[in-house]
Amino acid sequence: MIHTSESLKAQDGDFENYHYQLEDGQQYKLTDGELHWLNFVKGKYSIYDHIMSNSELTFDGLIYTIETDSLSQALADDGIDCKAACLSDDSTLQAIFFYSAHEVTQ
Repeated sequence: MIHTSESLKAQDGDFENYHYQLEDGQQYKLTDGELHWLNFVKGKYSIYDHIMSNSELTFDGLIYTIETDSLSQALADDGIDCKAACLSDDSTLQAIFFYSAHEVTQ
């Protein structure tokens, strides 16, 4: 199953939204807005390299496969644990990062 912004947001509740916590191997299709953000951070942030290393371009769009260890490391390298720089807090991808990333111990 490939998650989409619509399928995840349809599950939103009044409190915690742990349905955004994806496990290793689960997939998510980036929205057009998230693709524009990805192009903006290209060459500037580690999160770009992480996403591109864990994505496949298909006829349906860019499909990102979650890998929490390298996700967490990329976010830590960029200096903001659990959030991606320059990405709207309203985006589904930012919610996935927030709920799926973990603290990196050195």
